[in-house]
Amino acid sequence: MIGRGPRGERGEQAAKIIAAARRSFATRGYAATSLRSVAQDAGVDPGLVPYYFRTKTGLLEAVMQPPEAFGAAVAAAAEQPMDQRGRAFVQATMSLWEDPASAEILRSIILTADQEPAAMHRLRQLFSELVLAVVSHSLPDSERTLRASLIATQIVGMVMNRYIWQVGDIATLPADTVTDLLAPTIQHYLADPLPTKLGDGWRLS
Repeated sequence: MIGRGPRGERGEQAAKIIAAARRSFATRGYAATSLRSVAQDAGVDPGLVPYYFRTKTGLLEAVMQPPEAFGAAVAAAAEQPMDQRGRAFVQATMSLWEDPASAEILRSIILTADQEPAAMHRLRQLFSELVLAVVSHSLPDSERTLRASLIATQIVGMVMNRYIWQVGDIATLPADTVTDLLAPTIQHYLADPLPTKLGDGWRLS
């Protein structure tokens, strides 16, 4: 519910609160953050935080919303011809993380989820709905979830090393170079044959 004040002002106040909550959840942790401290960091009246978001849980839900472009970028990549889709997925990921505004939101979501079980649960939901389900679109039924999971290991690993931990050469390479290096692996998991026997009774039908 966003209701107090003129419409433009309401949106501005809510955005300030969400931005302050993102910073606090990511750095201090969810448990150590109070609604009053969020209001202070946002420079708004303390009563506005529960007025707009009702509870701390409601504020967490708002903080865990990915950038609007996130779902659209992944969906657009999934519509590319199969022989171009691996590169498209990597380019979509890189473009989101190379954009400072989107990167700040995504980084805060990951760091918050690392500290709060409810946030981790929500992150798993979002990743399953917006990434795994979309990536697996139009893939063979018997392999779609496995292929999507294999792709996720590469994408998530790159994101963590380059943008969260910022370790190794991957953190400093140009974005285009990262795309050139990673895209063939993603394409392999999308389209190339997988082993029919995977061990411990796992067999693709």
